[in-house]
Amino acid sequence: MKEGIYYDCINDFLNKNRDIETKKLLLVAEYTNFELKKLESYSGEIIGAVVPFIVYNNEFFNKGIISCDLEEENNFLLIENLKEFSIEDSFFKKSKSLVVLVDGLSSYISDFLDNLFQNIPENTQVIGGGAGKMTFERDPVIFTKNQFCKDSAIIISLNKKLNLGIQNGWEYLEGPFLTTSSEKNILKTLNFKNAFEVYKQVVEKDSGKKFTDDNFFDIAKSYPLGIIKYDKEVIVRDPIFVDINNNMVLVGNIPQNSTINILKGKEDNLIKSSGIATKKAIEQIGLNDENYCVIVFDCISRAIFLGDRFVEELEEMKKNINPSKNLFGALTLGEIANNGDEYITFYNKTCVTGVLC
Repeated sequence: MKEGIYYDCINDFLNKNRDIETKKLLLVAEYTNFELKKLESYSGEIIGAVVPFIVYNNEFFNKGIISCDLEEENNFLLIENLKEFSIEDSFFKKSKSLVVLVDGLSSYISDFLDNLFQNIPENTQVIGGGAGKMTFERDPVIFTKNQFCKDSAIIISLNKKLNLGIQNGWEYLEGPFLTTSSEKNILKTLNFKNAFEVYKQVVEKDSGKKFTDDNFFDIAKSYPLGIIKYDKEVIVRDPIFVDINNNMVLVGNIPQNSTINILKGKEDNLIKSSGIATKKAIEQIGLNDENYCVIVFDCISRAIFLGDRFVEELEEMKKNINPSKNLFGALTLGEIANNGDEYITFYNKTCVTGVLC
């Protein structure tokens, strides 16, 4: 996969790619005037995803397109049903790394990633994110030239090495709590009490704000949940709303009997963490290796939390990159990464930077 190019609209993309047959990945910002039938005029194959924002250097846009050329030997696969799918072993024959885009509001993400991990060759590294819209509506967001899909994913097999940097910058507030009842991405009880009531008590005390019927996400964006793993890594989960049964709905699954903390954020720490992620990924490449590209999947809720200061997060990433290189990618509903032979993880509120070389 080659470095991404920014286009401000679909017509601009089509006009500048006439008579080209290269396979392409498109990241389409949510408010782009985008009609699938327009892609029929493009001669080559196209796969893509709709995301809340696209990223290009130190700017982010809710309208526009990032186009990435795929090399001839790069394979891609549309998974139309995350719940039930199979992959031929030959698909991964030349894989050194994968880019994975998944419906970020699907209930089957964890099952899909577990299944994918069982199929990929040892030491294959993975980066990606959750497609979707800020409305949190279950619209189809994964596409080819011929169809839009939901509860689906795209897998791109690359023959390039992938170096990863993963950071979140969130801090402990309260816990630990035991998840005593949950179902996929729905959190029902903590310590045998209604989870929202437990969360509400802690967050209202710290924030000085009261939850109402229409301000849940405005407050919750600053107070994610952290699943504590055996190796002490914290996997962040983003609460997005409370359902009619007073259960908390998250981006990504939360296993029953898992131990969690309630987290909070400081703007400076989040900004700093993105620079650390990028620096870690860059430091892994050879001193003489200049043929690389830098892709980022950063959580949309980090941008919402930071507000006007989110540009500083992008600048923090960009300053760790050779000035001749473009930073490109998307703000997503969840981020995907692993580290060689480790399980593939679906993160929230996390900055994942990848260097392909």
